[in-house]
Amino acid sequence: MRSQLIYVLLLYSCFAKAQQNRFTLGLGHTHVSQGKIDNDTKWLALASWSLNYDYWINSKWAIGLQNDIILESFVINNSKNKEIERNYPWAIVPVVLYKPGKHFSFLAGIGTETSHGHTSLWLTRLGIEYGYHLPKNWELGAACVWDNKWNNYNSWGLALTVSKILSRNTSH
Repeated sequence: MRSQLIYVLLLYSCFAKAQQNRFTLGLGHTHVSQGKIDNDTKWLALASWSLNYDYWINSKWAIGLQNDIILESFVINNSKNKEIERNYPWAIVPVVLYKPGKHFSFLAGIGTETSHGHTSLWLTRLGIEYGYHLPKNWELGAACVWDNKWNNYNSWGLALTVSKILSRNTSH
């Protein structure tokens, strides 16, 4: 948690010098293949929100912080066949983004998923985003991410997103 706080402060300090910052709000579903609700094991599609910040170093590369919350509680059998409870879990994931062309971005990062009253889980995130630019520095998009919660379970999420891009003039 301490390293994530340092990362957030580093991003904040970059904000004043940034050429381009992107704030994104997403609404989607996180999918868990072996979830349990009311003792019934099934594929779960759980409502989720995301709030992300990206600092674009140049037109191809960015660093960011992805934050999302699942709006439901559930139980999962982890890789050791032990039941773990997740109460409205939220993830904080520092990421690196690469944008090879005009619309698609690829991302990767390592972070944590925290659940109220339960153990935090380390995770690896991989994903792809599609963004369609609108006038006045707005962007509509879609995102697909896969999270591997180390030695516990996997999930993937789909979200529709809306972003505001803030640009700074770097000339003095």
